[in-house]
Amino acid sequence: MFALLKKNYKSLLLSLVFVLNMNSFEVFANSNRNLSEEEIKKEEKTAIITGSNRGMGLGWVKHFLDEGYTVIATARKPEKAEELNALKKKYKKRLFIEKLDVTSEEDHKALGEMLKKNNIKIDIAISNAGVTVEEDFGKWTSNSFLANYKVNTMGAAFFAQTISPYLKEGARLVQLSSGHGAIGTHRKAGTIDAYGVSKAGVNMLTKKLSLRWKDRNIIVVSITPGGVKTDMNPWGKLSVAEAIPIMYNTVSNLTMENSGTFITNKGKVMPW
Repeated sequence: MFALLKKNYKSLLLSLVFVLNMNSFEVFANSNRNLSEEEIKKEEKTAIITGSNRGMGLGWVKHFLDEGYTVIATARKPEKAEELNALKKKYKKRLFIEKLDVTSEEDHKALGEMLKKNNIKIDIAISNAGVTVEEDFGKWTSNSFLANYKVNTMGAAFFAQTISPYLKEGARLVQLSSGHGAIGTHRKAGTIDAYGVSKAGVNMLTKKLSLRWKDRNIIVVSITPGGVKTDMNPWGKLSVAEAIPIMYNTVSNLTMENSGTFITNKGKVMPW
């Protein structure tokens, strides 16, 4: 009987050791899994883009999603942004679509409240929304000048102001400009004079913002995307799918030394 008890005691002891070892392994595995989740969370990045319903704006959204970013895509009429809404079905947890007419102070207020409520911290912002309203010299009216200025210049300024509290230390703001806004290389007038004037205003805005955010190490640049084929520029040589990765690579390698400059899609400094 004593031998039987001794045998049972040994079996019980072995079982206890096995259970303790299994529990220790589970704790170790769980701690590793939690650490991994925390590391992933630290690596999460957020991008916000205006004019995301088509063209380059939509191209930026797709590219950032492919790069693993959480993306806030804004559009003037999101309910009509078919491709954007189709993407939402695929990226439910990483794509958020918000209404934003960049000329509307009410829309900017609502966007700011959403960013604050959700404690959003932005790594990179693409100020992409723009229009081209043409009128030739001799037929200029307030229509072309106001339309171009309100969206391209004022809209970009309002957007920067709205997102300012939510930009991370060291964040980047990329403002889509144009060679038509470069005074130093301008050689020809045409039907998009008002557009060129509005983009020259964007370049000045870039410089102003770079000074305002210098102490936060926020990089601000104007960038000309090159000749990209879109609804606004059907004669472009580069497709959106070709142009966005080129700009993304350039933007990814910017430093504070680049802040406040006007650059090409490959990073070459453009004359003002």
